[in-house]
Amino acid sequence: MDGGGELGITKKEAEAEYHCHDFEWEDLRADVEANPSFSYHLSPFPTITASPQPPSSEAWRSFHRCHASGKFFKERRYLLKEFPELLNSKGCAKVLEVGCGNGSTVVPILRCSPSISVYACDCSEDTLEKANEIVCNTQGVDAKDRFHPFLLDVSKENFPGWLFCKCCQSSDGKVVDLSPDSSHLYVRGKNSISLKEDQCCVGGIDFITMIFMLSAIPFNTISATLERCMSVLKPGGLVLFRDYGNISGMVLTCIIYL
Repeated sequence: MDGGGELGITKKEAEAEYHCHDFEWEDLRADVEANPSFSYHLSPFPTITASPQPPSSEAWRSFHRCHASGKFFKERRYLLKEFPELLNSKGCAKVLEVGCGNGSTVVPILRCSPSISVYACDCSEDTLEKANEIVCNTQGVDAKDRFHPFLLDVSKENFPGWLFCKCCQSSDGKVVDLSPDSSHLYVRGKNSISLKEDQCCVGGIDFITMIFMLSAIPFNTISATLERCMSVLKPGGLVLFRDYGNISGMVLTCIIYL
């Protein structure tokens, strides 16, 4: 009996879905090199001298509009293997996905456990609308009351107070240095974040995911961006990030413990 038939192909395709590979590196490099807005990614390590400007929010909006089909970034199912902490989380864990793009990171996280809620921000309203569409229409994922997208450019803005207010931060023993912004657009409407009458915020975040996000912002804003993320993280929470090590395509996966 021939073992290289349809079953073998299906198995191979299924394995490819779980491989630690988001896209063909050469295809992505060609896209970046062809777009002057993304020349920042090809520049040497920043020095005191002037360097090319990083892509603006508008450049990212244009980038996602060009790949609006949702096929450019596939569902990142490998994240559950890279970060088993997500699978082993206890209780109703809250995840903040920073720079969510079209939701390719959100989907596997929501799929892995019905008790996980994901708050996802991005600098592009169009991108958030697309993410909402993809996440809500993905088979096998119940996103109702579990997926909360909101508009925010984390490289420039602080997180809204409803994530982790100053009062709750202080009661948890955190040193509060930043003043969270009080108003940010909810893509799914004013009632997207439902708080109880006696609840001032969602109580902080258990996990923050930053997947190929730090390389997309100006180098000199990374430190402040990480500080903003830490400001909404619960004591004992984790920052999970994955990004490029250099232009050769090497990828770094890391966990920051608070």
